[in-house]
Amino acid sequence: MSFIDNPFVDVHVSWQPLPRRSCLTTGQRLPALLFLFLLLFGLAGCGSSDSSHGYADRPPTNRTALVAWQEWTRFGRSTVVYGGSAGGYVNRAGVNEHSEPLNSRVGDYWGSCGHPEWNGQTKGRPWSGAFVSWVMGRSGVGPSAFPPAGRHGQYLASLYDRAQGGRGASFALHAPGEYAPKEGDLVCTGTAGPTWRYADSRTARRRIDTTASHCDVVTGVRGGFVQAIGGNVKDSVTMSLYPVDSRGRLAGTPGKLWMVVVENRAN
Repeated sequence: MSFIDNPFVDVHVSWQPLPRRSCLTTGQRLPALLFLFLLLFGLAGCGSSDSSHGYADRPPTNRTALVAWQEWTRFGRSTVVYGGSAGGYVNRAGVNEHSEPLNSRVGDYWGSCGHPEWNGQTKGRPWSGAFVSWVMGRSGVGPSAFPPAGRHGQYLASLYDRAQGGRGASFALHAPGEYAPKEGDLVCTGTAGPTWRYADSRTARRRIDTTASHCDVVTGVRGGFVQAIGGNVKDSVTMSLYPVDSRGRLAGTPGKLWMVVVENRAN
């Protein structure tokens, strides 16, 4: 059984032949035609994966990333750009958590963590962790590989335990400066930063559990940015664009203290 909805993209292309014109008429129109060609060529280049600095309109190939991308698309593609002079610039707003259908959908996210009675109207219940847990389950990652939890620190601590337990873990935790995130991974912030990485295992687990703040699902890396989608960001399902360095690793981002990058080996 497939756990992934088909991307809803419907494109129709038709071609109308140009009317026959004289050589004189064509010569007179050549500058305009050349300008149109260059314009279309330039737009095509802006949409390529190598040169564009915007978010990707095409769906990712990783299953976990695809589920997150579909939710982001379903709720209006809210987008925030960080780094440089952007500084958290919101260039697109999405459906608010208090509005339908996102309000009820938040109930589905919480349902994956054992609390279907909570939804977008429930006060004092940040749902970003529930969103990540729902995305993992929806993409076919079972609870034995990713224990669902509404709190980021709880599932991250469980993943840390599994990684420490030996080989074969479906997820691996890395310090942000040690690993370049890819589709399906998680990028996470925390109040203690990556200090867990240099502590003994007991202290490391405690810091991960108690200081984790937020995680997003990586859906792409292009144009010098990691594209990552999270819940309860700007009261919606939002894509954030975070700058990366020349090695593809998370760069310093004002207002963000990077704690861990979770490598997804499950799919």
